[in-house]
Amino acid sequence: MSLTHVCVWDGKAGYRRVSIEEACSMYPYTVAANRGIFVCSLCAQNVGLTAPGANIRHFRHTSAAQKKECEDRAQAYARASTGYNCHPMPLRIKVSRGNYLLELGFFHAPSSVTGGPLCQKIIITDDNKQEHVHSFERLSSEGITYLNVGNIPSTEYHLSYDHPSSNLDRYWPPKTTGVNSSGSFFDYSSGKILHSGSKAYPYQDYYLLQCRSIGYVPHGISYESIAETRTGSYTTWYLYKIHVQDFSASVARFFLERSIFLTEKPVAFYPVWPPYIENPYFLYHNDSRMYFYMQGEDAELNIYPASMHTQHENLGGGKLYRLYAASKEQLLSLGQSGSIGFSYLMTKNLDMVAEAPQVQIKSIDGNVIAEAVCNRLPKRKQITIQTPFDGKVIILKNDRILEIRHVVAEQMITIDELSFGSEIQIFQSCDLIRTVKFEKLKGNTNYTVMDQDMVQKLNNCNGPVMAVPHSVGAIVRELSNFPQSKKWLYQVIRRGEIPVDAFKLLVSYKTTRREIEKHD
Repeated sequence: MSLTHVCVWDGKAGYRRVSIEEACSMYPYTVAANRGIFVCSLCAQNVGLTAPGANIRHFRHTSAAQKKECEDRAQAYARASTGYNCHPMPLRIKVSRGNYLLELGFFHAPSSVTGGPLCQKIIITDDNKQEHVHSFERLSSEGITYLNVGNIPSTEYHLSYDHPSSNLDRYWPPKTTGVNSSGSFFDYSSGKILHSGSKAYPYQDYYLLQCRSIGYVPHGISYESIAETRTGSYTTWYLYKIHVQDFSASVARFFLERSIFLTEKPVAFYPVWPPYIENPYFLYHNDSRMYFYMQGEDAELNIYPASMHTQHENLGGGKLYRLYAASKEQLLSLGQSGSIGFSYLMTKNLDMVAEAPQVQIKSIDGNVIAEAVCNRLPKRKQITIQTPFDGKVIILKNDRILEIRHVVAEQMITIDELSFGSEIQIFQSCDLIRTVKFEKLKGNTNYTVMDQDMVQKLNNCNGPVMAVPHSVGAIVRELSNFPQSKKWLYQVIRRGEIPVDAFKLLVSYKTTRREIEKHD
């Protein structure tokens, strides 16, 4: 079977697409697959180049097993034209204090589906025959809900449903891809898995989960051991934090061994028109005509069900696509055979209001910065910012702009050399979402206002919880001027657990109070 999606290593661009004509000019004679020169961009396996002769030269896999894997991968995305259930379901890892959990994401059925719930229960079975049962009522009414599938990885998850509706199989599959047997990478910031054929980028952090110790690590990669999990079959899974410090062929090969391509040129996806509301994996719009821009060498976009009116033209190193919606619900496949991801297109009246993006601002030691005005500088005068969407950060000093930095969705950036008088403005698209100012404390502090402000922020902490530590007693003693906050904390102590972000916020307020007393 002749292959058309083949890459070759380029010292400047990383793995890039190569045509059969270019490959033949580079290598006039046969190239064995085991030389590792040419790589299939669908399954990340080495491929060979046939010798000149009676047959036309072409790329091909060398074993039936590898060839079948690649064909199955390509056909899986082709089948998406008949439904929405043929792509891998979202999988992510959550890491906390040396432990981790895996979670599988489920899309709620679109609003056009009527007739009650899709099912009563969702049963997820892993390779070890362990079942994870969840009620359908746990799923959010919009977007995606992640369900716990434990801390023992599975290469495949089988899905069954209690009392399924007649149209359930249109949206959820009977099985989905899990962790690669050779090891899987997860984005460090979002926890999302990088499926086979996806791209990784230098100078970023990733989690690596695999069923063997890390072994040889090339120069240009540093790592930290996070956790080990032993299964009943005497298999041990190892979780590492990987930091990519260099861009080289040996580093790229480390990723390619786990079916991931390292590149310095990311592929970006931008909806252009019409106006839309975006939630994770969903784009809501109200126009049959749509324009999208994909930037990068591998800029491929396909829509399912297929439309006869899909057109594109090359533009600025990418492609501008014009699509016409063939139905109210369609699926966009992004990148080669969906390797970048996918997104649902939903026709809907835009009388809905999107939630404000949740921007994470932390000090360099991990403490959450929830205040709009900070009266002390963070550790090392540095903060990190992570946003769910592309945008920009404007850095000001005494109301004068020092720098404007572009931020990429879910990628963490660091801002340093902060001082009193600094102000950080965070934009998502064209909207100003957060501001943080660093100002020196002034005398006659209004504790009542600070108390009200802190209680409001504490009530908004709805993330992961932890057992109330003994150190909380010291925090209580520091809250003599914060009666409402003290009352909130006593209620938490009686429950025995506290949101992690709330505890960090209380610690930061305790320090702030000491700074106030120095200046009052």
